[in-house]
Amino acid sequence: MKNYREMGEVDLKLQLLSGSDIRVDDAVVISPYTIDEIREYGYSEYMGNLQWLSLTVEDFVSSVLDLEKRVMLEVEKSKLKAFDFYVKLGGQEMLDGLISALGMVFKTDDVKLISDGLVAIDFEKLGIVFEGEDGKYYLNEDKLDEVPATELKFVHRDNFDEIVEIVKTQNYLTKPIEKINGSNPADEETKKLMEYMENMRNKVNEKKRLQKEMDGESDNIDISDIISSVTAKSNSIDKFNVWSLTLYQLYDEYARLELIDNYDFSIRAMMAGAEKIDLKHWSSRI
Repeated sequence: MKNYREMGEVDLKLQLLSGSDIRVDDAVVISPYTIDEIREYGYSEYMGNLQWLSLTVEDFVSSVLDLEKRVMLEVEKSKLKAFDFYVKLGGQEMLDGLISALGMVFKTDDVKLISDGLVAIDFEKLGIVFEGEDGKYYLNEDKLDEVPATELKFVHRDNFDEIVEIVKTQNYLTKPIEKINGSNPADEETKKLMEYMENMRNKVNEKKRLQKEMDGESDNIDISDIISSVTAKSNSIDKFNVWSLTLYQLYDEYARLELIDNYDFSIRAMMAGAEKIDLKHWSSRI
C-alpha cells in the first residue's frame, strides 16, 4: 500500500470508496470508522473529536486574549504548527483533548505523551511504557530496542497535519486532494495567494459543516436523515447493510443519488419545453 503522500487523486479516491485503510508511514495507518462503529462510539462525541482535531494555527492565535502574546504569535506563526499548540502552548486542556481525539482515531485508549514533541500509540500494550508506583509513566528502553520499527506508532509535529488531513477526508469534511479551479497564476506569489484564499474558504465551510453536524442541523437534516434517504433510494443499500459503510461511502452515495435525481428532473423539464437547463450528467464528478 502506498503512503498517503505518494497517492494520486484517483488512488486516494479508490481507497476512500472501498473503505480501506490509509497509510501515513510504515507504522501509522488510519482505519476509517464504519457507521455502526460511530453509532456505538456516539455520533455527537465523534463529531466533537473531529472538530477538536480540526483546529488550526490561525484558530489558536486568534483565541489568545493577551494582545502582546498574540502579536508575538503572529510574528512566529509561519514557524508554528497546530501540534505545537496542542502539546506545548495550549495548556493541559488542549493536550487532554488531543489525547482523547487521537484515541478515537487510532481506536485505542493507549495514547501517551512521552515527550514534548512525541505522542506514542499503544506503547503500554507493547510493554515499552509502564506505570511506576508514583503513577507516572516511564520508558523501557530495552523493550523499545526489541520492538520492530514497523510497530512503533508515533504522532509528532511532522506527521500530525497529514493524519488530520486523512481523517477529515475519510469523514467527507474535505475533498480528496483539493485542486485550485481555473488557476493559471502569472507567478508564484499569485499562486500562493490563490492557494491561501482557497484554503481559507475550505476551512470556513468545514467549520460551518462541523458546527451544524454538532448541533444536528446540517441543512435541516442530520445523519439519520441521510441514512434513511440513502436506504430508501439506493438499489443495493438498505437499513440492514448500511451500517458497514464509512461516512465517506455514505455521503458519496447520497451525493450520487442526488445527481441522478437532478439529471432525471432536468431531462423531464427539457422534454416539457423548459429552456436554459443546466444539464449535468449523473456520472459527472461530485
